[in-house]
Amino acid sequence: MPKIEEIKAHKIVNSRGTWTVDTRITLSDGLFVEHPVPGGASRGENEAVYLPVEKSINVISTVINDALHGLDPTNQKQIDSILLEMDGTKNKENLGGNSILSVSLGLARLSAMHQRKELFEYISELYGRRIEKTPDLKFPTPIFNILNGGKHAQNNLSFQEFMVIPAPNKPFLQQMEMGVNMYIKLKDNLLKEKYSIGVGDEGGFAPKGFTTKKALDFIKRSAESMYKLGEDVFLGMDVAAESFIEHHKYKISEEDLEMDIGEFTEYYAKIISEFPLIYIEDPFYEKDYDGWEIFFKKFSNKLMVVADDLVVTNPIYLKKAIDMKLANAVIVKPNQVGTLSETLDFIRMAKGNNMQIIVSHRSGDTAEDSFIADLALAVEAEFIKSGAPVRGERVVKYNRLLDIYSEVKG
Repeated sequence: MPKIEEIKAHKIVNSRGTWTVDTRITLSDGLFVEHPVPGGASRGENEAVYLPVEKSINVISTVINDALHGLDPTNQKQIDSILLEMDGTKNKENLGGNSILSVSLGLARLSAMHQRKELFEYISELYGRRIEKTPDLKFPTPIFNILNGGKHAQNNLSFQEFMVIPAPNKPFLQQMEMGVNMYIKLKDNLLKEKYSIGVGDEGGFAPKGFTTKKALDFIKRSAESMYKLGEDVFLGMDVAAESFIEHHKYKISEEDLEMDIGEFTEYYAKIISEFPLIYIEDPFYEKDYDGWEIFFKKFSNKLMVVADDLVVTNPIYLKKAIDMKLANAVIVKPNQVGTLSETLDFIRMAKGNNMQIIVSHRSGDTAEDSFIADLALAVEAEFIKSGAPVRGERVVKYNRLLDIYSEVKG
């Protein structure tokens, strides 16, 4: 097996027009791979620390390069452990989560290439099972964020994402077709009523003058004109409640509302009674455990209570959420925790506690990076979330799955 010869980083531009790290890892036989790092606008407080790009580049090209030179790239657990020990902090503040991630994920891709395996096949072996490219391959249901607000848009809409979710029992290709159709229909409906069809960070439309109910109503009307709502397709929201909490109150400025936990819970109850929602992500601020607990008790039998900022793909915070019974589904974003090994540990723990898995992109992403598509296949995630079915950095994930689907399903 060839050894790690060189690790060198440089900067590239991501989908938000900001700089990010791209790392080239070369083996002693000349085989190499490049791996970029995504970044989020809405970040949990406990996410791995990102170093400034120039500093991260230096760390990768010197400190990490020197430490991993000559090692076997296929020993993922050993290499990730070395990186964690070198950093020595809880949240990767010394080496940087961005530095560590680009190397950790890059080595997995490079090892798969060397062994002439699909990336998802290789990751599945690291995960502890063997998944192969056969007609029995299980595909994740895509969750399409087709209307943006919050930190992903500049339209004064408090809730961050409004989504359509095809029924999980549909074939993946049909689910993709449904997402594209509903996106186009929503665009047509917005134009008919003279609203802007400019888009937010994740490709969803970002019209001004909307409220939560108005956003859901537009999507509902667009979806039910083609499909049976509540049977063929469902709705979801990423609230990202941390972005509008002020002095322990949830302030929805577009509706002139300022609510405590009880009032906000009732606000949700009214929305859930009116729309076929099966997915609500980050309904409360990540440290508002009382809010999470009340919400889970009231709604977990009706929908997925999805934890993102609450758990940040970190087994430490996931255990707390499990013990306190705060969520029944989790977002998986490798860049929140920093290494592939920690990400897989997180998924094992979540699945071991019967939680739904949603593998997710970030708002600042690149069109070169389809890693999460393979990750979703490798761990048999129930869902994948990669924004709207537009823009290169979003569709590269969907298209990776479509390419594999066409090969195995014919």
